[in-house]
Amino acid sequence: MLKQRTLIALLLLTACFQAVSANWVKQNTNSFAWYRDIFFLDDRRGWIVGADGVILITDDGGRSWVQSRKFTNDTFVQVHFTDENNGWMLCERSFFLRGKEPANYLRKTDDGGLTWVKVDFEDADHQRVTRMLFGKDGTARAFGEGGVFYTLQEDGKTWKRSRTAIKYLLIDGAFTDTALGAIVGAGGTIMFTEDGGFTWEKATMLGEPDSKFNSVFFYGRDGAWAVGNRGRVFRSNGGARLWRQQNSGVTANLNDVFFTSASNGWAVGDNGIIIRTRDGGATWIDEKQLVTHKLEKITFAGGRGWAVGFGGTILTYEEGRSPQDTGSKPILMRRG
Repeated sequence: MLKQRTLIALLLLTACFQAVSANWVKQNTNSFAWYRDIFFLDDRRGWIVGADGVILITDDGGRSWVQSRKFTNDTFVQVHFTDENNGWMLCERSFFLRGKEPANYLRKTDDGGLTWVKVDFEDADHQRVTRMLFGKDGTARAFGEGGVFYTLQEDGKTWKRSRTAIKYLLIDGAFTDTALGAIVGAGGTIMFTEDGGFTWEKATMLGEPDSKFNSVFFYGRDGAWAVGNRGRVFRSNGGARLWRQQNSGVTANLNDVFFTSASNGWAVGDNGIIIRTRDGGATWIDEKQLVTHKLEKITFAGGRGWAVGFGGTILTYEEGRSPQDTGSKPILMRRG
């Protein structure tokens, strides 16, 4: 009798985990593009950008994506819109074709992405810019290799280089309000600000921070999480001065993290890995992998989750949905 009860319990537990992992569904894009970033302005409007000048646009919450006409072979590393008309893309030239040109430049739109104007960083060189960071007060910064740092000026188009004492590769950043924010990067680097980015200080780390941090995310002031190589996950409770390591249960590189509440969060990484927590990161579950490609970014909008990466990978998540709910028709169309 005891063996039978144990077997039933195991079957129920297995079914529970299958139901959880089944909520992530791979979209049929008929593409092998390397998607580097995804951004939603609201529940309907979103953009995916990537290598070889690819731009995908949706205005129906991701039910369909339209591929814009290509105007460059450079890589779009990041896309961000401040409103329905104004947006920025961080662009990276091919290492083999850039010559004496700077490694990065920007594209700006003021017509919702119909046209993109090229914008150069002031005094740019071969140091790679990895990320743009937009503050809650309308300010914007960009940073990257060797602690290179740029600030968007009041004219809304000039990015001026500034001096910093940071020497490590900076990779990602986030603000939770107009004052509190953090930037993460190589060498176990987590820098925090409490004055809107005017000054940055090195955070205190409890655990094994000897890793490259690839992403940081704030959920209000209730918590912040940073993830990186070798499955590293660190959390800060209220503020960003002190960070404690959490056990992710995985050793794969984690590339991005997103929380929909102070308890519920996801992280994605290499080899298609997706891990989830329901208790603020105290425990993480390694969900079933749908792909073996590298996952670059994860976000949620309108109650749905999205993860994108290498090999034309677009995964979508909706609580309680199974793969049979999506059909098999391609969601990617080409414009023009």
